[in-house]
Amino acid sequence: MKSIVVCCDGTSNQFAADKTNVVRLFSVLARDDDQLTFYHPGLGTMEPPGAITDVGRKLRRTLGMAVGWGLERDLVDAYAYIMNTYHPGDNVYLFGFSRGAYTIRAVAALIHLYGLFPPGNEPLIPYAIRQMTGFNDDDGDVSEKFKLADGFKSTFSSIDCPIHFMGIWDTVSSVGWIANPLSIPYATKIPNVQHIRHAVAIDERRAFFRTNVLARQEPGQPQRDFEEVWFPGSHGDVGGGYEEGQNGLAKLSLEWMLYEAERQGLRFDHAKARAILTAAEAIDENATIHESLCGAWWLAEIVPKKRRQTGDWKANLAHRRVIPEGAKIHRSALTRREYKITLPLNYAVVERPVGFLADVD
Repeated sequence: MKSIVVCCDGTSNQFAADKTNVVRLFSVLARDDDQLTFYHPGLGTMEPPGAITDVGRKLRRTLGMAVGWGLERDLVDAYAYIMNTYHPGDNVYLFGFSRGAYTIRAVAALIHLYGLFPPGNEPLIPYAIRQMTGFNDDDGDVSEKFKLADGFKSTFSSIDCPIHFMGIWDTVSSVGWIANPLSIPYATKIPNVQHIRHAVAIDERRAFFRTNVLARQEPGQPQRDFEEVWFPGSHGDVGGGYEEGQNGLAKLSLEWMLYEAERQGLRFDHAKARAILTAAEAIDENATIHESLCGAWWLAEIVPKKRRQTGDWKANLAHRRVIPEGAKIHRSALTRREYKITLPLNYAVVERPVGFLADVD
């Protein structure tokens, strides 16, 4: 039995001085025959195959950010890696930030609907994705679409593949800045994941970064290990992406994610993790929150966008995110100096792990 770790980054994120928490997590992972690792850069970072000229490459990168063009390619790549490396009994770990978190959720949904194809069957993957996205079309009987999916799975798939752990940072509702190319079933309920951890930003206000929280468990449904925790800060303050020296808040959610993933069997280098969490810039619960809603982002606040829950179109107008009743809130959001948030009537407090990485000198 081995572990397979798949990491998908956010829009226009890649390895640079302004590392995301996905990059930081990937950098400390143990890599050997018992733990295989895969990293995918964000939408708009690298052009899809087929772009030849400089203009073509820049256009495709821009379209990747604007309309999410390339998301299907990212989904194909992540699914194919699992398809070609998984054997029954292996533990699959999925990590993602922002639109990369949406990609990770799409990977889990695709595996839930269709299982895994035999290794080497990459040409089948786009067909399965198109079938999956068709579930949200207005035309056609949904039950018939499920029958079609079952038939596709029984014909082409070889094995089911439960997801052992999913760790995601601040999934957003808009996959592209202008449009969402993939709207999929099971992206909020995700029934085939055994352990889920989702870090959500309290202070993000941009219209194109509205939160995409996971569905609560319904009464009578099988219990699952699920935690969605709200952290202080904007989108990048939770998922990372600012230059070193401005990530005191982002390292709070990284510490939490590493702790939770290790409890479920993920292996990583403690010395490297300790260095990231303390060197150059340590975790700082009172670090300055970045104001992400600035400059041209204000123009987007008056543009109506379709609401995922209601289906209506409405301008965001810099509205704050609403923390739902019964939410889990990280202790750092309650101890910050001169920090005011609107708390629900009922909430639970999540503490920082005590003694985590204490074995490192």
